Amino acid sequence: MPSRRAVLSSATAATLTAAGLTACSPAAPAAGDAPAGAGGTAGAFPRTVEHELGTTELARRPERVVCATDGAELCSLLALGVRPVGFGQRNDPLRPWVRDLARGVPSYPLAEETNFEQLAGWAPDLVLVQRGFADTGNLATYSAVAPTVVTSFIDWRTNLEQVGRAVGREQEAAERTVATDAAVAETAAALTARARALTVRTVAAFDDGSLYVLNDQSPAGRVAAAMGLPGLPAATTDGEAVEVLSAEQLVQLESDLLVLLDFGAGRAATDALRAREAFQQLEVVRAGHVVELDEEQSNQLYFDSVLTVEPNAALLARLVTDAVA
Repeated sequence: MPSRRAVLSSATAATLTAAGLTACSPAAPAAGDAPAGAGGTAGAFPRTVEHELGTTELARRPERVVCATDGAELCSLLALGVRPVGFGQRNDPLRPWVRDLARGVPSYPLAEETNFEQLAGWAPDLVLVQRGFADTGNLATYSAVAPTVVTSFIDWRTNLEQVGRAVGREQEAAERTVATDAAVAETAAALTARARALTVRTVAAFDDGSLYVLNDQSPAGRVAAAMGLPGLPAATTDGEAVEVLSAEQLVQLESDLLVLLDFGAGRAATDALRAREAFQQLEVVRAGHVVELDEEQSNQLYFDSVLTVEPNAALLARLVTDAVA
């Protein structure tokens, strides 16, 4: 877990297997789904779309959108009711928050490098790709496939706005943002004062003995702040969602509730952490206020997209509520 991109790009490489290559022709939209150019309260085209690596000119409303990954750009597109003609699939199976919405959409197994020939085979008129997979060194290659919009990697709001602007659904994007914020506020309002006052810390252990904690700039940290929960540790590096924790710093895990995360390292890494004497001496551990999350829940707390904000609020609410029960 050396960086935010490393985990989100590979979701801890040991946990990923290649997805089967599906047909390259567009899937028929399911009932209620719309192709990229249909309906909505979109603005006029042509338009200029600002994104993470500059601006892109779009002559007309896109009809065949490709997502380079199954990350936040795919989540935003699906949340706006637009089905892409294809995407690069890093996670097999797809994560729960996107699985049903992406069902039937063609994909190819994406490892570390984008298959530009595969993207071109879908004949897109727009490519959406998160920053990190696209950079100044390969943006021209993406743009040779189709006009390309590079979306935010660390802010679901910006990502949703960028995607909405690119497909002419900026009004829907704004409405979805408002609705998401309202849902988080509603979840927070249902918490008791005692639950809302709990301090929460997280830690993920890896096979090499390294430890990482989620900070206040992680998706979990931002949702916690929106819910009025005490803050997670402050970020020390801009754009990073985690902090390295040394064995000598285990005391920083003291809290009302300690959450053990699993990013694919498995039982042995968690057991090794639990076996450390310094860990066993923590008051939160001695009090039994430790919970373990499975790999899906852990990745959800670390994944920044419009489709994970509400589930993350619900998960945090359940954790603090159970802790005071």
